[in-house]
Amino acid sequence: MHVTALVQRVGICLVVGLAVAACKAQPLQKPMRTTDIASGPNTIEAVRGQLAGTWSLVSLVMHSPEGKAVPVDASGTLIADAFGNLNVEYRLSEAGQKALASIGVTSPSPVISTTGRVEIDPQQKAIRYASPDDINRAFDPKLAAARANPFALERTRYYDFSADGLLKLATRHDNGRDAAVGMWKKGS
Repeated sequence: MHVTALVQRVGICLVVGLAVAACKAQPLQKPMRTTDIASGPNTIEAVRGQLAGTWSLVSLVMHSPEGKAVPVDASGTLIADAFGNLNVEYRLSEAGQKALASIGVTSPSPVISTTGRVEIDPQQKAIRYASPDDINRAFDPKLAAARANPFALERTRYYDFSADGLLKLATRHDNGRDAAVGMWKKGS
């Protein structure tokens, strides 16, 4: 009986050992298939890197929808981070507010600020503020009124980095002409 019990125990140990070996750990899921992250000078990441930092306004020129241009006396700060957040603030002087009014743009405040997460389109050299609402919907009177403002969040910004280190950031009127054109210098 003693030998039989020993054989049974050894048999049980072998069965348990084989069962444990058969249940070896495996990943719970298969790895997700992904694509390589684009790299190079004309990618979202490259533009975010160029844009990231604090910029000071060098000049601001406003244009009427008909094309009349006026320089606007203003100071400003542009702050962009590596996560796609953009804060642009213009501080208009009294003369700057009068210049805006001369082309039909009124600002209720001498400080104009746009802040939010942006989407960058490197092929179009365009920056759009992301919105939880669909800003590209069919005609909406409130949206149309907001778009009349050259600084509105709903307006696409077009950027260009010049060889001398300046950033040109512009909005356009619905007719495609420039609306607000700011030149920015990094790190000042």
